[in-house]
Amino acid sequence: MNDNDPKRIDALRLDAVVRARHADALARISPRVQAQLAQRSNLALRGAVRQPSHGLRNAALAFAALAALALGLRFQFAPEAGPVAPVATRTDPASAPPDTAAVGTALDQDPEFYVWLGASGSDRLAVE
Repeated sequence: MNDNDPKRIDALRLDAVVRARHADALARISPRVQAQLAQRSNLALRGAVRQPSHGLRNAALAFAALAALALGLRFQFAPEAGPVAPVATRTDPASAPPDTAAVGTALDQDPEFYVWLGASGSDRLAVE
């Protein structure tokens, strides 16, 4: 190959342009990034291997969260009791629950009930 070969001249010109752009990019890097690059380069030259940061720790935390969720769900839904035989008891008429019709008419005649309905917080309670 000859020094005047057009392919060689183009390659040399391309090499010069790329080197100039690289030098320009290096001049624009911040000092913080330069320090990080120097540290990483030194570690790579010494053969240091980067350890995975938190793989096992994250797996243990995920397992603990699932275990807590399982326990919470287990205690939230208590097992239903089986059928219980009714116990015969003697009831007094005075301790019997009031008739629902009697309660409704008692509320209709109670003026405090209507005052409560007209209170400012009653709209919020009605929505709930």
